[in-house]
Amino acid sequence: MKITVNEQPQQFYLALTKWMGFVGHEIKVGKYRFCAIPLKNHINVSEVTTGCKLYNVPISPPIHLMTQTKEDSMDFFYQLGESIKRLIKKQQDFDSMLNDMKKNAHDRLGEMPEVKYVEVKI
Repeated sequence: MKITVNEQPQQFYLALTKWMGFVGHEIKVGKYRFCAIPLKNHINVSEVTTGCKLYNVPISPPIHLMTQTKEDSMDFFYQLGESIKRLIKKQQDFDSMLNDMKKNAHDRLGEMPEVKYVEVKI
């Protein structure tokens, strides 16, 4: 499975008590799409089409050092893609699991808003 990381930030929507928009980067693993969203003290890794969390990565001092520049962050997100790839391979039927997650999120929250590119001003 090929892994790519999109350097352009996008607004993704997570399935919380309602659809909540957050800015992050897309990580494609084969045909699957995920997002890495840096939050206060962790990086949320979620599946894009469902808005469902896969896992959180605590921002420890070593990870903070590994993500100080945009280039370093893109390298780190690529490493996250490698760990996602291992999780996908462990699942017996990842597509079926995604379909269930998408149905549950839609039933609970309705239609997910569209993912959009954003311009980040520094």
